[in-house]
Amino acid sequence: MLLLGSVGLGCGASHAGNTGMGTRRLTDPAQLALEIDRSQAVIDGASRAGASLRRAAGSQQLTFRQLADRRPLRRLTLARLEPGSRTAARAALRAAEALSKIVPAERRFPNWRIVAPPAPNKLLSYFHAAAGIYKIPWQYLAAVELVETRMGRIRGLSPAGARGPMQFMPATWAQYGRGSIADQRDSIMAAARFLKANDGGRDIGRALLHYNPSPSYVVAVESYAQEMRRDEHAFYGYYYWQVLYRTTKGTFLLPVGYPRVRPKRLPS
Repeated sequence: MLLLGSVGLGCGASHAGNTGMGTRRLTDPAQLALEIDRSQAVIDGASRAGASLRRAAGSQQLTFRQLADRRPLRRLTLARLEPGSRTAARAALRAAEALSKIVPAERRFPNWRIVAPPAPNKLLSYFHAAAGIYKIPWQYLAAVELVETRMGRIRGLSPAGARGPMQFMPATWAQYGRGSIADQRDSIMAAARFLKANDGGRDIGRALLHYNPSPSYVVAVESYAQEMRRDEHAFYGYYYWQVLYRTTKGTFLLPVGYPRVRPKRLPS
């Protein structure tokens, strides 16, 4: 697996339209904290509806990006957050900082298609099924797919030729894959099989280094996985995070429908 250039995601190595993600940039720590707390409350709410959850997750993703990009805002904002929001923000910031070390800004847009993933409960059922068979905590499987392809939104090859929602090289798929490399369930099962074969049931960090031989990659995956283990609702927030792609000219949203639907530049 080999990482591709983007912000907060790896692909082997996601809005335009009706996605609920705005692009406004807040500069006041109190406003940022209020926005993050509101988003977290929706994500953790038992009665959250699809549209409100999409909006909350999009807001959460962009406010976390602001804290990642603007260090002076971090301390003042984090100090104002509710405990659960603060823990979620710190997990996202750890992951973003780790991935920034290994994900370069690219000069061109990628040769990808951005598609809608399966419904969240359907996707979650795949993670649970693989975890039950191979005894790998489902949160780590979800975190891998979040980092690799934003829950399967990215369709395309990595520079090294990795493919599918969990980004397998053909030779690795030949050993661990069954079915179609492009199929969500088949790909998740293969990832669990791979991690199990590399002693992931005992030492998940070491197994992840076999998946991608970068300590920074492991930090990112473990940060998201541990947050999902702490908060069972975190998966639903991450599920709605969109593809953000960092270029030498700025960071862009790659919406569902890309490249037919044009990227949207985020405020710098």
